Amino acid sequence: MKKEKNVLDFLETGEDFPVAPVPLNARKSWVSIGMVWTGVFISIAGILDGLSVVGALPFYEGLLALAIGFIIFSTMAVLQGSIGTKTGLSTYMIAKFSFGSKGSHVVSLVSFLGSFGWYIIQCRALAESFISLTGFGNIQVASVFFGLLMMVTAILGYRGIEALSKPTVIYTFFFMIIATINGLMKSTSNFEQLVALAPLSKPLSFSATVSVVVGAMAIGVVISPDIMRFSRSTSDNIKALFIIGLPFSIIQPVSAMILGLLSNSSNFSIVMITMGGIFGLIMVLTGAWTSNDNNLYSASLAMSEMTKNKYKRWKISVTLGVLASFISGFFDLSMYQEVMFFICAFVIPVAGICIADFYILPKMGLKSGIVQELDIPININAIISWVFGGLLQASFDYSKIRPILGIPGVVITIITSMIIYIVLMKLKYKSK
Repeated sequence: MKKEKNVLDFLETGEDFPVAPVPLNARKSWVSIGMVWTGVFISIAGILDGLSVVGALPFYEGLLALAIGFIIFSTMAVLQGSIGTKTGLSTYMIAKFSFGSKGSHVVSLVSFLGSFGWYIIQCRALAESFISLTGFGNIQVASVFFGLLMMVTAILGYRGIEALSKPTVIYTFFFMIIATINGLMKSTSNFEQLVALAPLSKPLSFSATVSVVVGAMAIGVVISPDIMRFSRSTSDNIKALFIIGLPFSIIQPVSAMILGLLSNSSNFSIVMITMGGIFGLIMVLTGAWTSNDNNLYSASLAMSEMTKNKYKRWKISVTLGVLASFISGFFDLSMYQEVMFFICAFVIPVAGICIADFYILPKMGLKSGIVQELDIPININAIISWVFGGLLQASFDYSKIRPILGIPGVVITIITSMIIYIVLMKLKYKSK
């Protein structure tokens, strides 16, 4: 009984204040925040970003596209994430300031579906990568195993995510550099001959490639308060992302670009084999884990908001993790990625609405969080802005319309949602 109580007490410490502000004594250093963010960046998606870029653009243009994409993401993440820092609240609790006490449930639901769905898909993707790289294994067993494994750190909350992120960041940093240098030393081509091979597949325009890079990380902007509520200040967020997050994270896609050129392929499996044996396999596993545990963590926070914190966050994580693991084992949801893209399109405008409410409305004579102050359950202005923004982003994602002036579609969606929300709020509350 005593052992059981100790285990429960240990799990309780990972609750992470799902519906309450993170107290100052629980806040983390900017180095800790930076390491966690880098752990989010370092994933299979980061490698795919690099391979997509080297497949679409000449090498040096690809480097610039990556840099611009990461800077755009980091800037938007600081703006959105700092709302979490100032309030101490998660994304889903912050949404109440703009959407209302009941309207915020729509944000939680969409975010939950997106995070939970991608957790399932990435469990399956990791299992497929493992079997492809090792040549043995059962896809069902591997999917369930990796799903159950990756949920462990999400159950433990921020401290679990942080504990895995730090060694992963260090390992990936050195592994990618060593693998790249080793590959270059063995190559019979000099560097200029090598980079001349790009693009390796179907070329894209520079602006379209930047949009791909930003779009791949866009959900991270919206849910950035989930991590940055543990930060001590906005300046810490800037240091975390621009001193640690950006330079460390961009190493992975840049190295993937070079390794793609060395193997003359932008195919993930071929490049992974080129990266080398068991060490490459470890990197794929830890990279997927540090990214995917954030999906489950955010899903558990969203569910906590929707259920009004009736259940412990760690219990929600266990339930969702087990369910997602078995779904990934017996149902290949990769065919539903298009549906996931549509759902996630409606997550993007949330950032524009929250940023407008927190930073811009106070400069225009309206108090931030006026909806919550007036106890309005559903703010129709936020819902209209959100629906319009979601449809706009879906139109970009499915190439129904093209971004203007080379601006990434994600940025246009956030700005458009922001403007619509500001105009509607000023019209409704101009006399207040």
